[in-house]
Amino acid sequence: MKQWIFLLVCIAISGANAEYLELQSAYKQVLADNDGLKSTQHAVQKQEKLNLASKMLYLPQVSLGAYYVRLHEPMNMHLLNQSQLGNLGGNSALAPLLQHLGQPITLQDQNIIFGAINVVYPIFTGGKRYFANKLSQIALEDSYLALKLKELSLFEDCVRLYYGVVLNNQILHTLESANAGHLTHYENAQKLQNKGQIARLETLQAQVNYDKSSIDVKKASDNLVIANMALNAMLNRESKEPLELVEQIDIKQDSRLESLEYFVNKTLEVYPALSLMDNKIKSAKQLSHIEFSTFLPEVGLFGSYMMNDNSSMFDKAMPNWFAGIGAKWSLITPGGRIQKYQASKIASIEAELAKSQATKDLKTLCEKTYNEVLSFKSQYFSLQSSIELANENLKLRQKAFLQGMSTSADVSDAQNALALAIIERQSVAYNYAIALARLLSLSDEVDRFYGFFN
Repeated sequence: MKQWIFLLVCIAISGANAEYLELQSAYKQVLADNDGLKSTQHAVQKQEKLNLASKMLYLPQVSLGAYYVRLHEPMNMHLLNQSQLGNLGGNSALAPLLQHLGQPITLQDQNIIFGAINVVYPIFTGGKRYFANKLSQIALEDSYLALKLKELSLFEDCVRLYYGVVLNNQILHTLESANAGHLTHYENAQKLQNKGQIARLETLQAQVNYDKSSIDVKKASDNLVIANMALNAMLNRESKEPLELVEQIDIKQDSRLESLEYFVNKTLEVYPALSLMDNKIKSAKQLSHIEFSTFLPEVGLFGSYMMNDNSSMFDKAMPNWFAGIGAKWSLITPGGRIQKYQASKIASIEAELAKSQATKDLKTLCEKTYNEVLSFKSQYFSLQSSIELANENLKLRQKAFLQGMSTSADVSDAQNALALAIIERQSVAYNYAIALARLLSLSDEVDRFYGFFN
């Protein structure tokens, strides 16, 4: 008796230090602290930058170049060759002039240094830039959808882990109560044996049942510890202080769901995974356009402004700038343009078939989950009568045992039947919560979840 009093005192003290946490608050904490979600959020930010970068494709390419060239020998030019000089050599008056004309003129020395500002601006690329921007926009939408899908997935995980702790805590209390019942029965059996009213075999049976019950309590306690560890890990919580959660999963009997058709239509309309499949079809079509653009010519403007030190005649003769328009049409390329274009068409068909199958699978999942929700709710309220029956049966078996009209096995079986009936009802409530969370995640209505429980 002293042990039980000590246990109750410890529970009261730990409960006073426990932090109370509702499911809604737990989910908000997950959205704020989950590293996986933060990673997905950063993926969205990355895609936003890439989408902005794709818009820069419409800008011209401007580059600044600086060059140094070392020639094998200076660039020289002779105004008159040797034969021409020979023909004019007979005139002595021209001799000094011919001597100068016979010297080579240096157009450029061996060192060439110049810079250039180059501009290239494509004016027709076959649609590559336009469709590349389309692809980038689709990728950005995909990142938003992936973030939404992650949030919905985390909601299901949060419900599973949160109510997993609640369920394991309920199971532990139920088994502790059953264990206390087995202990009381064992003590009564000892008293009756001492009075000679029952055989020692009945007492041993009661002791075995009590020991088995104690083992079940220890297993349930370990499962509760593991469930708490999983919940703390999801909440990114390092504190060792216990969490105080709701006492039980209490389903509202008057809660009502819309029709199955409503949830199926809503799921097919808003579920992010299906939208991702739709975007995959769009991406395949845009890639097909890009592959087709490789068959078209490319036209662009170009220009350059050159800068040098004007130290040579060649530098002075060169123009400072030039501009023009150019076109390129690839007739034969080693890239396999035809095959790539055909592959892009096949990819589009592949994506459409994948979406069709995903739609069927999602519809089936929605129908299955909807029926599970209704079934678990019906079972939950129907099992209340089983608990009442098991409780009455236990009372009768206990009284019959004290009167010598029942055995220890009968009392143990009745005690276990009551515990199993309670645990079964609690497990059904847990399964109901999981199925409901999945159904409302599919229809993107998770905020409605909390209104289905007391």
